[in-house]
Amino acid sequence: MEQITLLKSEVRRLERNQEREKSVANLEYLKNVLLQFIFLRSGSERQALLPVIHTMLQLSPEEKSKLAAIAQGALLL
Repeated sequence: MEQITLLKSEVRRLERNQEREKSVANLEYLKNVLLQFIFLRSGSERQALLPVIHTMLQLSPEEKSKLAAIAQGALLL
């Protein structure tokens, strides 16, 4: 069971990587979105950028949760 779980996780990671390759064509847009995210104060404006970042980077659920916490102003150590 553990091996199946690991293999499924790896398949999902590879699928995300394939999707990322497709998204690289729009790298300038991604750069601008990330810069906005970095320089905005935490709150609703940052949270509004989360779906764009999630879609373009094909974030895992864990990565998405961490980014949402950062958008709300929570510090992750």
